[in-house]
Amino acid sequence: MITISLKSKSEAYNNPFGIPHAWDWLNFRESLSKYHFFTYFENSLIYTVGTIVITLIAGSMLAYCLSRMNWKFSGVTLFYVSLGLIVPIEVVVIPLFQLVKLLHLKDSYFALILPYSGFSIASCVLMLYAFLRTLPKELEEASCIDGANVYQTFFSIIFPIVMPALVTQCVLIFMRIWNEFPLSFIIASKDQFRPLTVGLFSFFVSVGVSDWGLIGASMILSSLPTIIVYMIGNEKIEDALTAGAILK
Repeated sequence: MITISLKSKSEAYNNPFGIPHAWDWLNFRESLSKYHFFTYFENSLIYTVGTIVITLIAGSMLAYCLSRMNWKFSGVTLFYVSLGLIVPIEVVVIPLFQLVKLLHLKDSYFALILPYSGFSIASCVLMLYAFLRTLPKELEEASCIDGANVYQTFFSIIFPIVMPALVTQCVLIFMRIWNEFPLSFIIASKDQFRPLTVGLFSFFVSVGVSDWGLIGASMILSSLPTIIVYMIGNEKIEDALTAGAILK
């Protein structure tokens, strides 16, 4: 993908797999001007950050309630949340589209942020649930003796402890939402609300298969944020896995 992005239109056909003879950086400049990269980038960033914030806050609090508190129907709630892992997005596209129209959320950012959060919360809750169950009960007992309420205990004591797991979920949610296509293609009908994946598809349709250098440059610009986020958060993912193994 990198070598193709640095080739001219003719060299991409004559030398598709080799090193470029002359590096053509104009593909990136032309891609930024024709692709509307910054508009689609802003939309993808809004969808991804909004989903991460809602999922981590709601998911961590629900996982804390399910793992550390005794209340009626907690097992049923955990089973209900677990069902979210086996329901693919493609199955509920039609009723979800009708629901978005019924709630007058179509052609808005919440039309995708709320469904993304709903589909992401299951894996977040189950991961944090397994992580929180390994923590000793003395943490809550000590904070209760010091006079802290349940919210102070959660945000001051529990939340920092599970930070590696939260960062892991943040990276996984970012990669999943940033690369999501079918739901955004159906719901985000207006160009001003389209994320990078849908914008990239429209750009491919308009350019065709005649200029692979331009297509390669657009693909690199679209995938670069995901690579950067994973490079920053991969150590946190390893820390979370290691911490879970040690606690067990």
